[in-house]
Amino acid sequence: MTIKMLQRDLQGARQICLALLSLSFLSACQSLMTTGAYLHADEMAKVARWTPTYIETPHFTLKAYLGPQRGSDRPIVIYVEGDGFAWVDKNWVSPDPTPRDPFMLSVALQDNYYNAAYLARPCQYVIKVDRGANCQVALWTDARFNQVVIDDMSGAIDQILLRTGHSKVVLVGGSGGGAVIMLLASKRNDIAAVVTLAGLLDHRAWTNFHKISPLDQSLNPAGFYPKIAATPQLHLLAGEDDVIPVELSRRELLRLQALSPQTVSSYEITGIDHSCCWSGYWTAHYRDIIDSLLEAQVSDGRIRIAPFRENP
Repeated sequence: MTIKMLQRDLQGARQICLALLSLSFLSACQSLMTTGAYLHADEMAKVARWTPTYIETPHFTLKAYLGPQRGSDRPIVIYVEGDGFAWVDKNWVSPDPTPRDPFMLSVALQDNYYNAAYLARPCQYVIKVDRGANCQVALWTDARFNQVVIDDMSGAIDQILLRTGHSKVVLVGGSGGGAVIMLLASKRNDIAAVVTLAGLLDHRAWTNFHKISPLDQSLNPAGFYPKIAATPQLHLLAGEDDVIPVELSRRELLRLQALSPQTVSSYEITGIDHSCCWSGYWTAHYRDIIDSLLEAQVSDGRIRIAPFRENP
């Protein structure tokens, strides 16, 4: 072996080592950031005096937070988290889908009027505390809305209702959590109302729009519109949303409203994007939003709700 060949081999080995070190460093950083996300969520809930808990379902352990219970005359509002930290980048699936910025937890903690609970998605907040049985990357990629996922989350809602003693349920879901609550509403008969925040209504249209891999192992809310349309619902669209663009949501809402124009409402919020600033908006408007849905009245066999509008 010549000196030049040896130098070339050493250079190649050095590059491999540097690449491995970079990957190790990135993995360590990801692990630290994920641990911080667990602690951050617990601290957020603690400040608001919400109680952390785990809910055991047939396939998963789900993280939940229960808010102070405020009386049987008020419904329980269950807030469902979005897809979380599913991807590190377009080529690297996250090893843990726990959200770095749990925007639906931030939204939920603004609710100081209704009975309230927050429900994380499968594998969020559980992997690093050894409660991630059955967690595999498909559950936060192409199988994120799988039948098993929806069934187990529905079972978790049953347990929340048993613990709290409530029966009238309002579901609020953001981003991918919007798809989850639409699917939950399609299979349950105790959902009084549904609210989505920048919610995903048709994942096939969404993946086609962005030219990304389809969610082949997932149920699609669009296939269940006939079962969902009669439930009073409001879909809040973010005017600056580049993840689920307004024009995409509008097309789906036309389909929903054609099935039941009296029960399906939408409202576009200017100056807000997919993840920013929802908690502040919710603080200002959540009681008007939920009350308008719950005050739906039956007239001539039809359910009618007053269209929601921001206060001037």
